[in-house]
Amino acid sequence: MRVLAIAPALLLLGAALPPASGVTTAAFSPHWCGDAVQTGERPTILRGYGQGGFPVRTGNPEAQAFFSNGMQLAHAFAHKAAVSAMQESRRLDPDCAMCSWGEAYAAGPTINYPIDDAERKRLAEVTANAERLAADGPEKERRLIAAMKLRYAGDAKQGNKGFAEAMDALARAYPDDDSIAVVASDALLIASDAKPDQMARPVALLETVLQRNPDYAPAIHFYIHATEIAGFPKRAEPYADRLAGIAPAASHLVHMPSHTYYWVGRYEDAAATNQKAVELGFANARRLKLAEPDGVWTLAYHGHNVQFGIGGALMAGDAERGLAIARPLVAMGARAPKLDPYKQAVLGQGYIAIARFAPLAETLAIAAPAKDAAIGQALWHYARGEAYARAGDRTGLEAEARAMPKKIKPDPLEGSATAAITVARLVLEGRMAMLDNRPDKAAKAFARAAALEEAKPLAEWTDPPLWWYPVRRDLAAALLAQGKSKEALAEIEASLRHRPLDPVALATRSQIQAKLGNASAARGDRAVALAHWHGTAVTLG
Repeated sequence: MRVLAIAPALLLLGAALPPASGVTTAAFSPHWCGDAVQTGERPTILRGYGQGGFPVRTGNPEAQAFFSNGMQLAHAFAHKAAVSAMQESRRLDPDCAMCSWGEAYAAGPTINYPIDDAERKRLAEVTANAERLAADGPEKERRLIAAMKLRYAGDAKQGNKGFAEAMDALARAYPDDDSIAVVASDALLIASDAKPDQMARPVALLETVLQRNPDYAPAIHFYIHATEIAGFPKRAEPYADRLAGIAPAASHLVHMPSHTYYWVGRYEDAAATNQKAVELGFANARRLKLAEPDGVWTLAYHGHNVQFGIGGALMAGDAERGLAIARPLVAMGARAPKLDPYKQAVLGQGYIAIARFAPLAETLAIAAPAKDAAIGQALWHYARGEAYARAGDRTGLEAEARAMPKKIKPDPLEGSATAAITVARLVLEGRMAMLDNRPDKAAKAFARAAALEEAKPLAEWTDPPLWWYPVRRDLAAALLAQGKSKEALAEIEASLRHRPLDPVALATRSQIQAKLGNASAARGDRAVALAHWHGTAVTLG
């Protein structure tokens, strides 16, 4: 199992947060996993984000309602709306200590993205205000505020660690409090820097909550993250299946099950959940009256949902769903005067989906991105090469392979762009060799590509993987074409460990088993492959 590693340089920036009346605020740095859903100058309670929140000391029922909604939104990674709700709770009851605590929590760092020093300083002041207001308050509130004070003391790493340790202590002191357990788990995930060997405590905390309350959306959200990082995503599967129904308005929570689905081999479900999240993104853009047609791309999370939806569709062979998500993406790319590195990487997935699923003419009609979009240019050539290979056009394939750059300098994706483009070029070389009836030569290219794809930095770059399929399955097919059935079986089984239930890999293993004389195993693999494939039997091969 890979480790999540989200590079801040890849963040899609959203619209600025409107300040709440009567609350001192600074510019809020948008978070990568978030969706802007609030409109107007004064926030309203937003429904459909799941459970969350807890009673705090306030005599104002509206302040309590906005605090609880702010916690729901924060746990759903709708950060701008969450901060807006917390600021409204402070406006409604300036004496509410925990309303200030809530803003310090909602505007704080996440598992995906830190905050800058200026925001840390501001939130330290917000927490200090909470501490003053809580001087004669309940012990639990004073301890929560003391923990938050540690978050913004010292540097970010020290602060995250101090907050996590203090919240863990609170979770032990109040073992029946689901809200504290979830905040503690979130804090531990952030402090762990996504290290698998530090997942035992957050997993245990969240499992305790889910045993009591299996529909508690915040616990499911963080449990999906924790089990994915720890390397056992299947544990979260029964809860992932519930989440979208529990929080139907939260685009991020509708999307979240796909993290589990992808790594247990439910690629079509990963595509479907993200298509729904993409549709919610368009609805949010309309609600916010963002400029048509590309204002939706200013929503912080839209690109991730698009990338994940296409990634699932490509693995599942779902042309209808893949093209429905990819075509608007490619149209955006054609209109955009400038594309940041992350958008180029996502756009490349759109090119690939069209190359895999649409007629050759549609791929060839896509204009090249701007010359300064080096990542987009490279993936455009790669996708065209795949389309030519699919059509059996050796000449066109070779032309695109030759046009592929050797590297991206400077690499804005911390080495991942160069690694992905090297894999792409090697894959096209392998495709040419297969068309030349040189599976021995193809196997060498595919072996080099697979080694790069499965190693750092590509193996730890993002979710879903930047490289769209396991190249090792091509290596197995090339070995089979040489008559090396036993070697091919070893490679295809390694591919299936890397991406379980991959229908193309299962179909390849079926062919290998048939060559080895294992007819029953061959039939079984073919049946499972067809059950997970959402194209035709012919396209499965």
